[in-house]
Amino acid sequence: MGVIGAIEDGIRGNYTILLVKGVIDGIIVMVMCSFMGRGAMFSFIPVGVVQIIITILAYVSEPFITKEAMNNLSYVGSILIFCVGLNLLWPDKIRVANLLPAIFIAMALSYVPWIP
Repeated sequence: MGVIGAIEDGIRGNYTILLVKGVIDGIIVMVMCSFMGRGAMFSFIPVGVVQIIITILAYVSEPFITKEAMNNLSYVGSILIFCVGLNLLWPDKIRVANLLPAIFIAMALSYVPWIP
């Protein structure tokens, strides 16, 4: 979900929200560390690096991303968040990480001219 937020915030130029999300991610990792051990603390580093890289790439590609592509991104992101919620109720039923390519497929499909 950090990928979708980083893309949307990078394109919209809303870096304050991205900073707040980063702080919240840090707090979540600290809480997880208290339950899972010190090794979980290192998971914050790759998540932060990935979010920074994706935000920079989104900022650079902003002129090429259409409103329809952003709508598709938000729609697929909402579905992925719903799947994460289902996994909280029924553990490991949906492998959300395997669905991440759907983000890029949904955005790419917005550039394909459809015949009505």
